[in-house]
Amino acid sequence: MTQTTKSDSGTSKGGGDFSSLLNFIPSAYYDLIARVCPGMAFWLAIAYAGKIAVGASDQTLWQWMNTLSGAMLFILIVLSYVSGIVLTCTSLIWDLLSFFILSSIPRLRDHLGLTRPSKGGFMDIWKAVSVHIDEVEKEDADAGRVLVKAMAEVTLCQNLLSALIILAIVGLLPGHQWSLPPADNAFLYWGTGVLLFLAMMFRQIMFLGRVKDLHILYATKPEQD
Repeated sequence: MTQTTKSDSGTSKGGGDFSSLLNFIPSAYYDLIARVCPGMAFWLAIAYAGKIAVGASDQTLWQWMNTLSGAMLFILIVLSYVSGIVLTCTSLIWDLLSFFILSSIPRLRDHLGLTRPSKGGFMDIWKAVSVHIDEVEKEDADAGRVLVKAMAEVTLCQNLLSALIILAIVGLLPGHQWSLPPADNAFLYWGTGVLLFLAMMFRQIMFLGRVKDLHILYATKPEQD
C-alpha cells in the first residue's frame, strides 16, 4: 500500500515536471524565433556593413566570429533578445496592416473569419484574435502551444521587416558606417523587403486560419436545441 502511494507520488511529480517543461517550451520557442533571431540578424547586418566601411575582408569577419568567447556570445544573445523586444513593438502596426489587407479580400475574409470593423477599427480584430488564442489555450494546452509557435513565425517576419527598414533609414543618414547605403543597394533592400512582406502575409494567413479552426474545434460550444 505504501509502495503504491510512493509510486503514484513519484509519477505525479514526474508528470508535473514534464508538464512544466512543456509549458516552458512555447515561451522559449517564441523568444528564440521571434526575438533572438531577428535581433541577431540585425546586429550581424550592422557588423557586415561596418566590415565593408573599414575595408576588412570576409575572412576577417568570420575569424572574429569564430573567436567569440562564451561571455561575448552570451552578451550578443542578450543584446539580440533586447533588440528583438524593441522590434516587436512594431508588430502591432504590421498586424493592423495585414488585417486591413486580408479583410479587404472577400474570399480570404470569409476563410479566416475576419469581419470588417465598424466603430472600433482594426484593433477589434486584433483583440478578437487574442481572445480566441486565450480561449483555445484554456481548453487545450497543446493546441495553445501550436498557436504560440505559429505566432512566433509571424512575429519573426515582422521583426525582420522592421529591422530592414531601420537599416535603410540608417543608411540614408550622412556620414554613417553601420548600414549599406540604399542608393547603392536598392535591389537588395527592395528585393529583401518584398520577400519578407510576402512571407509575413503568408505566415499571417496560416496563423489566422489555425486560430479560427482550433477555436471552432476547442472553444466553440455546440448550440443546444
